[in-house]
Amino acid sequence: MKKTRPELRPSLTGRPGFATLVLTGWESESIEIGARAEVCVQRNQDQRYLGEGRQWTASQTWHQVSLSDEPTAESVMLSLEPVVVDPLVENPQMTYQIQIRIGSEHGVGVIRIREGVLSSHAAGQTASPVAHVSQAAVEPLTPEPAPLELAPAPEPVVATENKKSNKLPLIALLILLLLIGVGWFASMQLKTEPVTVAVVAEAPTAAPAAAPATAPVVAPPPVPAAPPAPVEPPACSAEAMAKVKDDLMYIQSCLKTNPDSVQVLAVIDAAKKSNRCDLAQRLYAFKGQAGDIPVALAYAKEFDPASFTAGCFKAADKETAIYWYEVVVSKDANHAEAKSRLEALRK
Repeated sequence: MKKTRPELRPSLTGRPGFATLVLTGWESESIEIGARAEVCVQRNQDQRYLGEGRQWTASQTWHQVSLSDEPTAESVMLSLEPVVVDPLVENPQMTYQIQIRIGSEHGVGVIRIREGVLSSHAAGQTASPVAHVSQAAVEPLTPEPAPLELAPAPEPVVATENKKSNKLPLIALLILLLLIGVGWFASMQLKTEPVTVAVVAEAPTAAPAAAPATAPVVAPPPVPAAPPAPVEPPACSAEAMAKVKDDLMYIQSCLKTNPDSVQVLAVIDAAKKSNRCDLAQRLYAFKGQAGDIPVALAYAKEFDPASFTAGCFKAADKETAIYWYEVVVSKDANHAEAKSRLEALRK
């Protein structure tokens, strides 16, 4: 049985649900003309096989596939349809081993799922599957009331002095002449009497009217301060993970921030401690497949018999460990630890 490195790539048509399985290490010249091609898929999580109706069963099931028409000189390519592709991309965090039969040729290997392979459910979808948080609505501030316009105070009314009549001097003169005549007549009668002249006092000047009281100025009410916005934890953090119960929704928001290896490994550790093993495996697979060397190396150690620890991962798996160490070496050919473990596991 041949050891191969099967890679699942998007088909040239880009049609959702269809993909090309590339078998590196197979020579197309060795394939018999008209040979029958079949595949058997087994997932690492519970060692179950992909059966009929896209269900995972305890017994082996072989699915007939066809040789691809895509030209190649260094590998053999198989065309896979939704019955096989959909279960593989539905849980890309899983590790899948595939057996291949093409005529008399047999092979086995761990599938590497490349970016861009889509489920048939994605057909016709145009919206991005990632969720946008709408920005929180900001409560409008209460408009500040316009300042009150005060009417100008009325000017005090000042009473004008009574003017003396223009006829007063003439009347006084006539009275005086009359009194003189009376006095002369009285003296002639040998009885002199003193004449008292009444002085008419002028009417007092009216006091100025008091100015009306000015209306008090009312100060506008203070504008209430806006409440401080709540501080949200980083999208890719253990705190944010604790708030989001949907694993896929959290992973999408986390990866959208393009987190570094330290952040991802910290979230994976928190997920394992919280018994959210599915979330931990998905993050391992997504970042490892994307070429994150520290994450891929840590994932390989989860399955390596030399470093395996029971918990989220039920058992050590030599083949899966080799697969992820190979991912590390494909990104860093001089990675000493990965090369050393590969050499030890292949013995």
